[in-house]
Amino acid sequence: MRSKAIKKLTALLLAGTTAAMAAGCSAKPEDAATDFGGNGGGDGTVTLNVINYHVGTDYAADYYSYLFDSFTKTEEGKNVRFNFEEIPTTDAFNQKIKLLISSGTLPDIVLNGGNNIIEIAARSGKVADLTPYFDADPEWKALFDERSLEFNTVDGKIYGVPVSKEISYVYYNKDLFKKAGITPPETAFETWEEFFDACEKFKAAGITPLGMDTADSGWLSNLWFSALIATQNANGEKWMNTAYPTDYETPEVIGAAKKLQKMLAEYTTADAAGGKYDPMATHFFNGEVAMFPNGPWMIPDFKNTEKAPEGFYDKVGIMLMPKYGMSLVPTPGDMVGASDPTKIKAAVAFLKYETTVENQIKALEMTGLQPVSPQVIVPAELKANDPLMAEVLDIGAKAKTTYGQNQAYWYQNVIDAFSVILPDLAYYNITPEEFCAKLSEAARKN
Repeated sequence: MRSKAIKKLTALLLAGTTAAMAAGCSAKPEDAATDFGGNGGGDGTVTLNVINYHVGTDYAADYYSYLFDSFTKTEEGKNVRFNFEEIPTTDAFNQKIKLLISSGTLPDIVLNGGNNIIEIAARSGKVADLTPYFDADPEWKALFDERSLEFNTVDGKIYGVPVSKEISYVYYNKDLFKKAGITPPETAFETWEEFFDACEKFKAAGITPLGMDTADSGWLSNLWFSALIATQNANGEKWMNTAYPTDYETPEVIGAAKKLQKMLAEYTTADAAGGKYDPMATHFFNGEVAMFPNGPWMIPDFKNTEKAPEGFYDKVGIMLMPKYGMSLVPTPGDMVGASDPTKIKAAVAFLKYETTVENQIKALEMTGLQPVSPQVIVPAELKANDPLMAEVLDIGAKAKTTYGQNQAYWYQNVIDAFSVILPDLAYYNITPEEFCAKLSEAARKN
């Protein structure tokens, strides 16, 4: 899941949650927030500063804890120590990184927070050109497909190391489909008309059809919106695979906005307008909504009894978006914010370790992150032990339309505008045409 914060909330989070923690080194908490100076001890150790949002209940917290710890036990990482600042939400993290890009010092390793900031980071001059490191290690470079590297390239130079691929589709509650007397489609609803007919049947049975949100980028609503645009026709598909669009007043986008407005007004929870992802996910875990768009990183949560009831995993099914649509995009990669050559070398060594075939499989097992490398062969044991993940690994081949989504392809300020004006769309304070015009207005400011 990806998200961004409302500025006031971000300020509170950043003020209240900054903490320093070290693996094998000591850090001054008062220095952790913005002062990323110094290499570390005179004993040959190199200290890398990291702002880490994979903490607490984050889906990948355990994996990144393993990753940072195990790297220091390798030959390449034995002299590396990490100085962490913890920020417990992706929205706060993304706001902090954007602030540091404009005025501040970036951490030595800049983790991918979901939003595509590769270009603004590269043009700021505050992240390292990683092209020489890829060129010097053809075996490492060969792990990545050309599209993923191109996505992380600005003016012919690679600035980000992709660590996964991002796909999304629809989870559904089998029990709620049965209660409403609806047979789940084997792969996808053939048409959006069938989908909306099912939504009406859920309403008639007293069941909320859809999980949606508007705050922190409106991630869930964005996934529905992207599918509505891309699956309309060839023009919609092309538009949803275009980077940094500036014209949102096309027939496909306006048509999708009309349907999105109906979904927000009639088919989702009362708290969706103004609501964040986490409470919406809780609705799904509690069996309160029938269909929920997201990606494979959510699967471990279905077994986590701190988030979902015992046995919830077995109640979940997977389908593509209506008309066999699926979001499929390369991801913005992790970057190196260090300027000292010794730190850059150590940071690149970590990124190489993070993207080994073994660790891509480990990430899939622990977090559901899809391997970025076509060389990764998923173990049969994993497929056997995790049927939902096995289904995810196979479902992509059944998609007839694949497309991007806003956090990959839109300007950052347009993502912000989308989130801010979604409640107005939900409450019919603006028309779909006005909604799209506001997005165009935001885009053209770039």
